[in-house]
Amino acid sequence: MTTISGLWSPRSREALTPWALVVAGLLALYLPSFIDLFRGAWASETNAHGPIVMVVAFAFLYRRVRQMAGQGMLNGRPQPLAGSLIFVSGLLCYVLGRSQSVLILEMGSLILVLSGIIVRVFGLSTWSRMWFAFFFMLFMIPLPASIVDAVTLPMKIAASYSVEHLLYWIGYPIARSGVILFIGPYQLLVADACAGLNSLFTLEALGLLYMNLVRHPSMLRNAALATLIMPISFAANTIRIALLALITYHLGDAAGQGFLHSFSSLMLFVSALLLIIGVDRLLTWIVRKPQDAAPAASTSPTTTFTWQHMGAVSRRTSVGLLTGMVLAPALAQALTPVMSDSATPAQLDDSVPRQFGQWALMPARIPQAGISITGEQRRDQDQLYDDVLLRTYVNKTGDQVMLAIAYAREQRQDVKLHLPEICYPAQGYKVLQLMPVPLAIDGTTLPGKHMLASGNGRLEAVTYWTRISDGYPQDGLGMRLKIFQDGLHGRISDGVLVRASTVLHNNDETHTAFALQQRFLRELVAAVNLNNGSNVELVARR
Repeated sequence: MTTISGLWSPRSREALTPWALVVAGLLALYLPSFIDLFRGAWASETNAHGPIVMVVAFAFLYRRVRQMAGQGMLNGRPQPLAGSLIFVSGLLCYVLGRSQSVLILEMGSLILVLSGIIVRVFGLSTWSRMWFAFFFMLFMIPLPASIVDAVTLPMKIAASYSVEHLLYWIGYPIARSGVILFIGPYQLLVADACAGLNSLFTLEALGLLYMNLVRHPSMLRNAALATLIMPISFAANTIRIALLALITYHLGDAAGQGFLHSFSSLMLFVSALLLIIGVDRLLTWIVRKPQDAAPAASTSPTTTFTWQHMGAVSRRTSVGLLTGMVLAPALAQALTPVMSDSATPAQLDDSVPRQFGQWALMPARIPQAGISITGEQRRDQDQLYDDVLLRTYVNKTGDQVMLAIAYAREQRQDVKLHLPEICYPAQGYKVLQLMPVPLAIDGTTLPGKHMLASGNGRLEAVTYWTRISDGYPQDGLGMRLKIFQDGLHGRISDGVLVRASTVLHNNDETHTAFALQQRFLRELVAAVNLNNGSNVELVARR
């Protein structure tokens, strides 16, 4: 057992001073980041596990450091060069992540910075005894939105599918369209937070912590438990959504969205955690050998902990670390792009003509697919688009084309344009065909895509392109790289999605529809460019 005494003796104060400088530097570096996380990503249900993981990770690290210090295990050989390289790499990641709003770099740098300090002062062998604390910190970092979008949508569809069949099997009147459930007179949207990704990360993190604390010797048992956490989380989340659907069906929408909604989240977490412990007991019983005997209890001598156990850190080293951690936020601030005050938001309704060439505006007879993943209302600070235009045009021969234009003045790493192949499946469509194509628009060729999708009782051909600043990225990763590249040059990217779609009777009309849409888009861009009052750039300026 380790006791703490003599913390404020003269020798302890002398050992504490350099560490106080290091802690001050860490606070200067990461306190603003944590404040932003609590106000932003961690305030959402999707990343609500972040603060829990943070507290547990730091508590585990503190416990491990105190344990090693009390046992005299912090006397490793310092490695200044390796530690400095890791530390500087962490600061560079912080500067890039903080200035360009890339959370995985900004918060991931904390692991590198702390690791660099420990290797610099105590050596790599000491760090290796603390590795789990740093590994555990990975779970508090919000995932990139591109990964979340790619993982969340299939999870939402799978959960919706499971709930639909479960409740139908029980005998309830339920149907599904994409991630929207229809039960009785109610329509329920399985939102991102209901996908189970947050509970999966929380339970996986706590499961790994549980295994680390229990330290079961069987690698087979540990691997099996870590793997089973994922289906356990999915099953618990499916039951939660089913219960919410039943509550709404029997008690009304107010009950389903009120206190019982939050209470169901707590019950999901508690029940899944108990299930993990139960599965662990079962696995332990399976892998246990009859001849295994309970290990003898070990005792450790009582050790007095003082700051002298933390090792001697020279003032020169601590001042150097502090200087680097103070300069990094200043450099990040200098590299942060700032939007020009002269930039004016687009006015799509005034800029896009109601009649051009052979095309004229007509009342929309068929509702268009939405331009976001779920169509759910976002918080004001997370509004995706500054302006949206949805229209239907018809030519003299009766051909109809649905036009959707979405403009965002500011593209960020966490909020960017949604691609049709992502938002269509969320609304009940199945993507049958998706291929990149060169589009002859505005006297040049720009990269776009053709998509064929079926759902909601219709077959739809889609032609679209996305413009980020002066580029045309084809996927989410390309968009983020373009935003990052513009940010490093001090520019904030704007973005626009231009989409034309046509309802088909059969697959034989696909080629004709794509050719019609390309002519429509070519005439549209020419008309917008000729509009003197237009401030919309559907294509990049040459």
